[in-house]
Amino acid sequence: MEVVLNVLLAGWQALVDYLTISRIIMLIIAFFLSGAISQFMSQGAVMKYFGPNAKKGVSYLIASVSGAILAVCSCSVLPMFASIRKKGAGIGPAVTFLFAGPAINILAITFTFSLIGVDIGFVRVFGAVILSVVIGFIMYLLFNKSEVVDANAAMFNIEDDHSRKAWQNILFFVTLIAILVSGVKHPFITGIFAIGLVVELVLYFKKDELLDWCKVTFDLAKKIAPLFIVGVFLAGVIEAIIPPEFMVKFVGNNSFGANAIAAVFGAFMYFATLTEVPIVNSFMSLGMMKGPATALLLAGPSLSLPNMIVISKVMGVKKTLTYVGLVVVLSAFIGMLAGYIIYI
Repeated sequence: MEVVLNVLLAGWQALVDYLTISRIIMLIIAFFLSGAISQFMSQGAVMKYFGPNAKKGVSYLIASVSGAILAVCSCSVLPMFASIRKKGAGIGPAVTFLFAGPAINILAITFTFSLIGVDIGFVRVFGAVILSVVIGFIMYLLFNKSEVVDANAAMFNIEDDHSRKAWQNILFFVTLIAILVSGVKHPFITGIFAIGLVVELVLYFKKDELLDWCKVTFDLAKKIAPLFIVGVFLAGVIEAIIPPEFMVKFVGNNSFGANAIAAVFGAFMYFATLTEVPIVNSFMSLGMMKGPATALLLAGPSLSLPNMIVISKVMGVKKTLTYVGLVVVLSAFIGMLAGYIIYI
């Protein structure tokens, strides 16, 4: 009984240590930014590049940054992937979108920078973008000749109904990102950006749009915040029950084997949105090296055992196994490479 109590107290202490005032404020700002992306960013402007008539080079480029644009998570990316595949998106851009969508979710990236570190944050972003294109292109080379899809270009012609000019939207998002980056560490600068944001909202946005933005943000927070809190709690529990020597033995070095173990673990485990960040942080405190941590962060968000089952119904078993193998091997390679070149 005492052991169980100590484990639960370790989880509670992890919550107390993490949920500081500054982090809570940053979390709120990040949710509003993600809500704004979901509400005001034109999905039609993105989706049209996945159609059968789109230029392939542009399709890969847009698909590789789609997670930041569409703010999709590992759950919402699956029906979108199934839909664009059924309606004619090529396997290359579709797989690129499948991997990159949840891998560079704006909230997950924000908390990787904040909780784990800038170096791993940058490698996670650029590694995810590069891997998504490489994996998508390899899938295209392997399976393009066997492709049989219903090339319905009309499905991708989604019109943008926002009345603002492009530069007004860009200014709005730049201001939000600046507030997030400045945060509580630079209150004067943050205050200036906040005043600018208020002016932009008054000049460029309708009242109904702002209400919808708040509703979307609240819905997002309602779905994700409890999962994130559970993730932080579990991270504390993990630190209490897993001996550091166990972690050091398997992923306490930067060999390809250690990175592969981390990538396989990430690929088969289910991480709800954001929970991978505190869990990986706890693994690192137990002795996991930065390379394997990166491999886990690359493979984890885009794959899980339930995720694989859904993908296999869309692409077939052979293509799914190939995709999973590519994610694991290349995530391990990026983790090892970063460990030898960047994390020194």
